[in-house]
Amino acid sequence: MLLTPHTVVGVAIAMAIPNPLIAVPVAFVFHFLGDLVPHWDFYSNTKREERLEGWRPMAVMGEMAIGVAVGVYFTLHALWVMHNPALSLNIFLCGIASVLPDVITGPSIYIKGIDSIFDFVHKLQHKLQFQAPLPWGVISQFAVMGLCLLLIASLGGL
Repeated sequence: MLLTPHTVVGVAIAMAIPNPLIAVPVAFVFHFLGDLVPHWDFYSNTKREERLEGWRPMAVMGEMAIGVAVGVYFTLHALWVMHNPALSLNIFLCGIASVLPDVITGPSIYIKGIDSIFDFVHKLQHKLQFQAPLPWGVISQFAVMGLCLLLIASLGGL
């Protein structure tokens, strides 16, 4: 799954579960549940060489920037508009937790032969990935984000 949907799920969890001691681990676990949703990403059905060349690395960086912008927006919205520093911190932490599995396994895509201490996470993610072709694999992610945005809005976060 792309990082932006994972981030939006993390924000929704932060809004729904005010206790970060519960919300952050839930956001981390939901990353793996999100990978079960049939989805397309920039590495769907590719070989290692295809992941390193051409348009894919730039697309990944661009999409990562969008995910970070979404997290920053909701963090600052909670702080400046909602005047709720506790919620802002919870959103920030859940946003990080929701993408953390990809962050800790990402370097293995680019660095050949790296043995990560998080190899278990990488193998688990690989088993859980449910690839879907375009456009269905993108539509499913928009549906997940739409549901999360409805939850966020219903909780007063928009």
